[in-house]
Parts: sequence; structure tokens; C-alpha cells
Amino acid sequence: MPITRDAIRKYYDENTNLFLKFRGRGTGKPENIHRSLWVEDVRILEDALNVSNALILREIESIVQTNARIADLGCGVGAGLFYIYPRLHEPDLAFGLTLSPLQAKLARESAEHLGLQDRILFAEGDFTSVPLANDLDAVYSVEAIVHAIEPEKYFLEAGRLLRKGGRLILVDDFIAARPFLRSESKWLNAFIKGWHVPGLRTAAQSTSFAEKNNLRLLKNENLTPHLRLRNLPNSMAGAILFIGNHLPIRHAILPSMLGSMALQQCLKMGIVEYRFLVFEKI
Repeated sequence: MPITRDAIRKYYDENTNLFLKFRGRGTGKPENIHRSLWVEDVRILEDALNVSNALILREIESIVQTNARIADLGCGVGAGLFYIYPRLHEPDLAFGLTLSPLQAKLARESAEHLGLQDRILFAEGDFTSVPLANDLDAVYSVEAIVHAIEPEKYFLEAGRLLRKGGRLILVDDFIAARPFLRSESKWLNAFIKGWHVPGLRTAAQSTSFAEKNNLRLLKNENLTPHLRLRNLPNSMAGAILFIGNHLPIRHAILPSMLGSMALQQCLKMGIVEYRFLVFEKI
């Protein structure tokens, strides 16, 4: 069956609280639900989870020193904005958009708890149709474009939203630019199905979408070496995938877990790469 926006929305509405629980929700801090990056000198999980946020922050600071106007498209529960926004110098209002009503609700609750409810606005919606004017300094997305039904429309909207000289900043999965063996395609398809990621493309395809919308590639860095992979022996992972696909469990956590396992196999095999891409509006 094709992956739809409703299916993606349901996936996150059903799984977000479980994702947060696994991350240790209850610490009183808004939790990142994206991947950790273990770069040099990072020793604890909280810092590893904020490496991608710090990369985004540096890109924003490189083009605007004060009154930055930013939007997080696919913001989850808002943890990225809660890291980035207070570290900017006198930023303008910020905006976070998520397809999940539950995530939008949790983000707004955290914003109120942090006293940022009048500075960071969160809404439920589709990031291919954003209710903002076209004058932003930076738009960014972390592990979000892969969920786009038509990813080219994401770049069309990002190009519209940014001012000239503004930056589009992405941290996400991309398909490796090489042919795949049949066994490799099995894992790629399991990842796409389990994690609801119909927008998975190569970095070159994404760059082509961006260029059509006046977005010029500035950076393309492979972050995969900084992940701590937990891949299983292929035969064991294959057996788990087979069994999991035949279990009579309907909750969305099962495909998510199978998709997570498939992603680990994909990253280890070099089928999928976790990358940092930056574009400039020209």
C-alpha cells in the first residue's frame, strides 16, 4: 500500500510518546527524537543529540547576527528550536511545523513551561504549504524530508520562504548513489515501509530539486561515521524481519522497530547515508 500523509501522521501520533519514553522523558527537558552524533570530544548522550542542532545554529549565525527569522519544518516536539533559539542574539519570532497534532501539542506545552510561548510558535501542518511570508533567514529540517510524499514540493516551498542569501539546512538520510544488490534493496524497502519515508532520495536528486528553486548547494557532509550503529548479523536481522512482518500486532511501534533495524543494516551496508546539506537562496 502507498504511504500517505494520514499514515505518517498516525505513525507519529501513535509513537511519539514511546519515542520520548525511550529517550528518558521525565527529566523535565524537551527531548530530541532524532539521532545522536558522536563527534570528537562528545562523551554524553545529551551532547550527542545536540550535535546536529549545533551544526544548524552555526549556519544560522554565519549569515545573520541579530533578529534571525527561522523556521523548523518537521519540528517534532520542538527540542531543536528550544536549543537553537535561546542561543541566537535577539532572534525574531520562530516557527515550528509538524504533521502530528500530538507533537504540536507537546511542543506548545514545553514552550509554555520554558516561557517561550510568545517567541516560538508551533503549528500542525504540511511543510509543503507553510503559512509564512517569504522573508526567512533560515529554514531547516532534521530527519523530516524523508517523510515527504513529494519531496520536490518541499524544496519549492523552502525556496519560496527564504530571502536572498538565506539558508536551507538539512540533516537527513539519503540513498547512496550506486546500484544495489537484490539483498540490499530488501533492507532499503523495509526501512522505507517501517519508518514511513517515501521521500528518501539521493543527495544528488535532492540537490537537483533545490537548484530548480534557486537554492545553491554549499555543503554536503557525510555524518554516518559519527553514528553508533547497532546492526545485527544479516541472517539474524532477516529472521527478525520475517517474523515481525507476520506478527498479528497492529500498533505502529512494530513497523517502527522493524524500520529501525532495517535502517541500521542500510547504514552499515552503505545503502543509506546520514548527511548534512546546506543550500543558499540565490
